[in-house]
Amino acid sequence: MSKTAKALVAGSVVLLATACAQAQSAPAPIAKAMTSATAATSSPAKPAPPTVAQAQQILHDLGYQARQVNGTLDDETKHALVAFQKVQGLPRTGVIDDATAAALRSPHKITPQHATAGTHLEVDIAHQVDYTVVDGAVDRIYDVSTGANTGDRITPLGDFHVYYQINFWEYAPLGKLYRPSYITTTGIAVHGGEPVEPVPASNGCVRMTDQSIDDIYPLLHPGAEVLIF
Repeated sequence: MSKTAKALVAGSVVLLATACAQAQSAPAPIAKAMTSATAATSSPAKPAPPTVAQAQQILHDLGYQARQVNGTLDDETKHALVAFQKVQGLPRTGVIDDATAAALRSPHKITPQHATAGTHLEVDIAHQVDYTVVDGAVDRIYDVSTGANTGDRITPLGDFHVYYQINFWEYAPLGKLYRPSYITTTGIAVHGGEPVEPVPASNGCVRMTDQSIDDIYPLLHPGAEVLIF
C-alpha cells in the first residue's frame, strides 16, 4: 500500500472514531430531556373543585344541612360548608376553597358518643356542631354556636333531657329565641334565632339556624336526651 493510501485509511479511522464518540455522547441530554417530558406528562393533573351543586349533593349525602341541590351558595349551604369545615379542622370560610374541595373527596366522619337505640342530640363544643343520632348512627349534622365562654355565657357540659318546649318565638331578656327546647332550669335551650356565628358566641344556649330548628324541634320532645361534651 502506498503512503498516500495509508494516510487516507488512517484519516478515515480517526473520523470514524470521532463520529462514534459523538454518537455515544449525544443520547445523554436527549434521554434526560425525554425523561423530564415523560415526568411532566405523567404528573397527575390537579382535580377540578366540585361545583356548588356537586358540593351540595356531597354534603347532603354526608348528612350536613344542605337541603337543596340548586347550585346556589345560599345561607343554608354556607352553614353546611362551615359545619363540614369545623368537623374537618379547616378554616371556617363557608366557601369551596382548595382544602375544602380535597376534604369533600375524602371526608372525616363523625362517631357518636352514645351509640344507643332511639334518637338523641349530641352537641360537640370543640367543633361547634351538633348532630342527631338515630339508633347509634349519626343522621344529620348542623352548624351551631354555643356559649362565648366569657362571664356567665357558658354552655354547660353533661347529659341533659328536654323538659320544656315553646313552639313559637319567645322574647327573652337576652334576645328572641325561635322554638326553644329547654334542657336546664337556668334557661339553657337549643333554639333558633340568627345569627349563628362560626365561633362560640351565644349567651350559653345552643344556637342553630331557624331551618335547622324546624328539623329537630319534633325530635326534642320532653324527655329527649341532649348530650353536650
